[in-house]
Amino acid sequence: MKSKGILSQQLELYFMDNINKAILLELQRNSRLSMRKLAALIHMTAPAVTERVRRLEEQGIITGYTIRIDQQKINPIIEAYVETFMKSSHHQEFLKFVQAQKEIRECHRISGNACYLLKIEVPDQGTLNTFLEALLTYANYRLNIVIASTVKDA
Repeated sequence: MKSKGILSQQLELYFMDNINKAILLELQRNSRLSMRKLAALIHMTAPAVTERVRRLEEQGIITGYTIRIDQQKINPIIEAYVETFMKSSHHQEFLKFVQAQKEIRECHRISGNACYLLKIEVPDQGTLNTFLEALLTYANYRLNIVIASTVKDA
């Protein structure tokens, strides 16, 4: 059997044709699709689609399968975005604080006036106030509470 050269392996790793893009799009819409149903949606055979999905997984393009949960139906929460304005140029202690706070779902270093953008979820106003008081140790902030959300399907 002839082995592939490094260049052809790299091309295979990074090659993203329209079929692979269609597979990814359909799996983003519904990761529970059977290979047979996925194949029908993109007009291919199930074995061919299964092989492509396997390759996408092996290459690390597909890293997992997940679900979307309507958190409000399980446990009503207050969702908010917090822009932080650091009090110090040393951010290490703030980043330790971020890691320790269960209310913080996401933390992004951003450009613009603010230093970081935090996505937080809290069960009630009291927890929100406690979190914001603790945050003041490290940064001033601007709070934006989410009123409604729309999830765009892939």
